[in-house]
Amino acid sequence: MRRILVLNVGRPQDGNVETRPEAYALQETEPNYVVFICSEKGLDHAGTQEFVRQYANLVNLSADCYEELLLEDPDDLAQIYEQVAQKLAELRQRWPLARIFVDYTAGTKSMSAGLAMAAIDQEDETIEGQQIELRLVKGSRGKFSTVVPGTEAFRPVEGIHDLRARRRLKMVRAVLGQFDYAAATKWLHEMIRTGISERLANKLRHAYHLYHAFDAWDRWDLEEAGRILELDVYRRFPSGEQHVYERLKVLRALKSVRAAFEGKGRLDETGDPYVAVEDLLFNAERRVAQGRYDDAIARVYRAFELLAQIRLRAQYGVDTSRVDPKKVPEAVRSDLQPGRSDEIKVGLMQAWRILKAYPDEPLGQWFSIHQERLLKWLEQRNQSILAHGLYALGERDWRDRGAEGVDLCRDALRALEAFRKPRIAHVQLPRDELLEVFMSAEAS
Repeated sequence: MRRILVLNVGRPQDGNVETRPEAYALQETEPNYVVFICSEKGLDHAGTQEFVRQYANLVNLSADCYEELLLEDPDDLAQIYEQVAQKLAELRQRWPLARIFVDYTAGTKSMSAGLAMAAIDQEDETIEGQQIELRLVKGSRGKFSTVVPGTEAFRPVEGIHDLRARRRLKMVRAVLGQFDYAAATKWLHEMIRTGISERLANKLRHAYHLYHAFDAWDRWDLEEAGRILELDVYRRFPSGEQHVYERLKVLRALKSVRAAFEGKGRLDETGDPYVAVEDLLFNAERRVAQGRYDDAIARVYRAFELLAQIRLRAQYGVDTSRVDPKKVPEAVRSDLQPGRSDEIKVGLMQAWRILKAYPDEPLGQWFSIHQERLLKWLEQRNQSILAHGLYALGERDWRDRGAEGVDLCRDALRALEAFRKPRIAHVQLPRDELLEVFMSAEAS
């Protein structure tokens, strides 16, 4: 089966089907199979089922090459939509490689609207190799606003791919509301591959690449994120400086922090390495938006750990993976125990105790005040399946305790305000606001 035609059946004013647009659509399409959408005679309407056989005879369709989709009420838009959508899905499953032509010229207004809507929505589900083409018979209008025979033109509906794409943007916005950049870029990429206009494709292409950059950033693939954000094209759009240029400063700082921990550079507080801690907290909040509370709490734990590690390394030259006892206060040296490799490694709480032992250390002073709150937060974190426990933490766990960890960590960061000059401004990664920027701007 190569060509399938789905069309509404209207009622000819003079009873002659040969001059109807349905007849033109049948003759022009030369379908292998036809679905006639018609209505049976009712108390309040004449019905069109009686004309189906006449249309089939016009193009010599045998009984096994067509079927009737009988509507209970030709004015019930919701019911028409459901019946047609189900039928289109059946056709695609039965003949996955066929081209399906949908003609909504005839029928009641509700029949036309329901058929067109169903065709558009079914296209959203189209897999590669399948096509649904929405068509309309156009021509000069005569008596009763019907198309004058001989003036017909059967053509695809222009701009339909753009319409489909714009409808699918609702789904893109929904996943971006949860910071699900991977899903958003997948949707955008599929939309770009369809037959949309070049103008819309340019807009979506820019959005796709930027959200791909934020997807990479979300996974801490800093090189991929930077490669895209460094492109000048994005600064030509409104709010480009805010969304791109300022974030590049953050991204470069994150790369410097990682390089320092890899032994490829020195951790300098003038470069505001603490922005990496803020980035982890923003990452945790993105996980919360997705309902991934265990993941969020794991990131908050890492933020506390990284904050202590950065401060010890930047201010005191102490590497928590290979601690030199001579660099830590004498009061805590006895607590240091070498591991199997004779290298001394310290974890989160021990790192904070070392900070507490340094005189006039702002983070140490903060820890002295908030140590008990931090320990209680860690108790809940340890129940997580991603820590030492066997429980999946839920929304209530996050609300009751998990979110407190974010507040505590940000409070600790505030204790270091004097050491973060100049400070690099960092804000949460975007949801759908960038998409709106591109959709409202003139694509270049």
